[in-house]
Amino acid sequence: MKSTARLFFSFFATVIPLCVWAQTIVPAEHSNSFALAAGMGINVAADPGMVNYINSFSYSTDRASDFATAVDFFGACEFPVSDEWGAKVEYAYLFKSYNFASNAAGISNLLYNVTMPTLIAQYVILGKGYFVKLGGGAGYHLGTVTATNAVYGGTSQYHAKGIGVKLEAVGQTAFDEHLYGYVAGDMRWEFLGTVKDDHGAALQNQGFAASLSLFSVGLIFGLTYYF
Repeated sequence: MKSTARLFFSFFATVIPLCVWAQTIVPAEHSNSFALAAGMGINVAADPGMVNYINSFSYSTDRASDFATAVDFFGACEFPVSDEWGAKVEYAYLFKSYNFASNAAGISNLLYNVTMPTLIAQYVILGKGYFVKLGGGAGYHLGTVTATNAVYGGTSQYHAKGIGVKLEAVGQTAFDEHLYGYVAGDMRWEFLGTVKDDHGAALQNQGFAASLSLFSVGLIFGLTYYF
């Protein structure tokens, strides 16, 4: 609970100054209109199902942390509903790799990725040369785990599907009439559940099943082009 509270505090401590910075007055102006955005983010993710699975193999001195860094890339199109409201269709791809030592011959590497198409509603604060957008939304997401065997070098894939929810605060500052910088903070909850292979068998060890249900806090940088 303390770790989660610290993540929430860090999130707002980062996003609020970014939103203030985004309100810097610059010469360019633009109304809320159709736009394309793209960029990348750095996330702190808590994936307890994956961590417990890995730690069921590992030596006590080489255990995976409850929180890990993950990277994501995104592309999005934004479109106005009114001067104060807009919507965004976003496609993001998050991935994380674990390498670990096991007590017995078996899996030594896990790579997971989550593809996250999301529909987001946004409240738009428009100023001279900037946008601040507060939003939230959800989508149906797909996760994949690729497991590598330490001895034989073979790989196996496992999948999970489920609902993902996202909250975000975005600041966009004009570089010129159409091009804007994009800085955002977000929170994600992914409810994907236990990963299974094509035959329905779960990836598990000693009663610990690998899961792609996770919570993450991210800081995102990119560009937006308004038409």
